[in-house]
Amino acid sequence: MDNINYLDQEYMEKLLTNFSKATGLFIEAVDVYGKTFFTPKDIEMCEFCSYIRSNEEAIKKCEQSYRKACQEAFRWKTTYFFRCHAGLVMWSVPIIADNQNIGCIICGQVLLWKADEFFLDELKESTQDMFDFEIISEKVKKLEIISAEKCQSAAEMLLLVVNYLMRTNNNIFLEQRNRQYWRNQIVKEIEERKKGNKDKTFDYDTYFKRERKLLQYIRVGNKDKIIDFLPIIFTDIEILSEYNTEKIRLRSSELVVSISRAIVEGGLDSKLSIDKAEEFYKNVNACKSSEDIFLYLNNFILELVDDIFILTQNKQVSLLKEARGFISDNYDKNITVEDVADSVCLSSSYLSHLFREKLNCTVNNYITRVRIEKSIELMSMRELSIQEISEKVGFNSQSYFTKIFKRYIGVTPVIYRNKFK
Repeated sequence: MDNINYLDQEYMEKLLTNFSKATGLFIEAVDVYGKTFFTPKDIEMCEFCSYIRSNEEAIKKCEQSYRKACQEAFRWKTTYFFRCHAGLVMWSVPIIADNQNIGCIICGQVLLWKADEFFLDELKESTQDMFDFEIISEKVKKLEIISAEKCQSAAEMLLLVVNYLMRTNNNIFLEQRNRQYWRNQIVKEIEERKKGNKDKTFDYDTYFKRERKLLQYIRVGNKDKIIDFLPIIFTDIEILSEYNTEKIRLRSSELVVSISRAIVEGGLDSKLSIDKAEEFYKNVNACKSSEDIFLYLNNFILELVDDIFILTQNKQVSLLKEARGFISDNYDKNITVEDVADSVCLSSSYLSHLFREKLNCTVNNYITRVRIEKSIELMSMRELSIQEISEKVGFNSQSYFTKIFKRYIGVTPVIYRNKFK
């Protein structure tokens, strides 16, 4: 995948060109291998670097310096200062989108102090057999000398510019990556079908069976199953549409109609469902390829599932609160699971499922726990006997109360009252 293509290069050019003009510093964008893919217009690199890059072997050394600088910038995820193979001071700023390393902006080509004899000896050694040293020595004299403070300020400003650029481009990057992902998934699915189903007929009956399964997952808000199943559905649509974009758009819109009904059954407001569907019909027309359609459809479906999940969670929390309130008000009576379920208009099996999933206990266990907790509160009232306490918290038998109390607390009610109350 060519990550560089995900950048808005026109926008990047404007930002970086203006940065270069404002600071007087030369900049270039390089990929993860150190190869330049962008330089600002009307901004020339210094004569020294232009001369160095007239040699193929020296260009390779530049790329090696940049590649190593990129690796360090990626490693620390911030500006990295370095000296290139020819001894100039530079810095690299990482270009990262969604944890993907795209490249770096390289800036500098300066000296922090006037080139001395040591610098020239080092330069002569690193460039021998490649350049005329008298010419290169003259060009060194024209290099800009700036303070370390100015270098640091320019580097920090460039980091802010690049971070702003990447925030602007991040959505483009993610969309492109997701689009490529769906294309790969669909192509892979089609190829596997060609190999394994050469003699089998694939028709709308097969598709509708799969669609019904998807709708079932949507009704119950099973996001993991939906994510696994969507590439299969999208592949079905593409095959049945004979890879025609307009037909894919139509089949996708038909699927959204079915999904809209399913999400209402799943608990979503019907008006909201219709509004969401109309939004899809409007926006899907802007999709120019099957990848765009499937990416938009994927995000649309998962958004709806999140809405159902949130609604379901909120509804479940509310129902559990009501059920627990009923138990708290009626623990002293001979209540059953059915009584609690009726109080919140649920089936006893579904209520039991909610208690196991959310509270990690059965309804009966919860009722018993409330009764034991209430009995402990009454232990301090010495005028009440153990028999009376057991009756007040809903136990018909003192012996059964004693047995359950010991199971939960570890000692009998009498021992607990004598030792702790």
